[in-house]
Amino acid sequence: MFLNQSRRDEVFTRRGAGILGLPTWDPKALDGRVDTSQPLFVLAGGASVNELSEHHFKTIQAGVSAGINFWPIHNFVPDFLTSESSATQRANAFLNERLRRTQMLDNPPVILSLRPQFPHVVEQLQDFPAELNQRRYLYGRANLITRNQRLLEGDIRRILRVERGGDCPPSVLPDNGSSVVRLSFWAARMGFSEIVWVGVDQSSGPYFWTDPARSENYRTAAEMVPRESGSAHSTSSSENRPFSNDVFLRALQRAFRAEAGIEIFVSSRTSTLSDEIPVYGWPGVTAPEPLARRQ
Repeated sequence: MFLNQSRRDEVFTRRGAGILGLPTWDPKALDGRVDTSQPLFVLAGGASVNELSEHHFKTIQAGVSAGINFWPIHNFVPDFLTSESSATQRANAFLNERLRRTQMLDNPPVILSLRPQFPHVVEQLQDFPAELNQRRYLYGRANLITRNQRLLEGDIRRILRVERGGDCPPSVLPDNGSSVVRLSFWAARMGFSEIVWVGVDQSSGPYFWTDPARSENYRTAAEMVPRESGSAHSTSSSENRPFSNDVFLRALQRAFRAEAGIEIFVSSRTSTLSDEIPVYGWPGVTAPEPLARRQ
């Protein structure tokens, strides 16, 4: 059933790519130009990002990095960026401006855009500059079929076997309504053996740009992309996805290790996932410390 769903979404992804004038994603597109012997750092929006020092970012820069959705708010330019068509018009206008800064255009990342729903709302689509648009690919997604938590880890393992066998459409990624999930499966398909989830805090804390300790640095971003203090992370809810990501991400980490020998880490003890998922051993530097402990 998962394969059938993937193949259906492949049709929609190709249709969307034709309308938008974009190629669909294929791992062969980069022709071995990605060093998968390095860790992949998945850069998300949790406040623990603000714990990272210059030395931590040097480690990230030495590896391969992929920023999720609102990552352009941060000054660090990763190797890959993901985008979705779910942001508000105000947020998109702000992100469009951030995508046009000199640091981004001088070293343009590869863009992985989730196919929009059709008919799409033009105001929800990001406007990429030519330097980025020529490095942009469209991809689709397919959720796991199971709704039984006891079967989840086994189903993730089965999907990994199917993916490694080359049976899944290359432009469609397994999903649970989460960019972190999709990028992790993308990493497995690309051949990475280490994945580090940075800023995947899965908590009711702020985003890195709404963190009161850094509000002066990110004042405009906090106005354009706000987050109500104390509200649960959106992916912690199972209302619009098969499982809460609090459950899914832990199962995914276990399945990736058991089935494919892929190690997944969190960047900091601040992540609520660190009760089960190990904290990355940053080479030559200690793990980031919660900001409250430094003050």
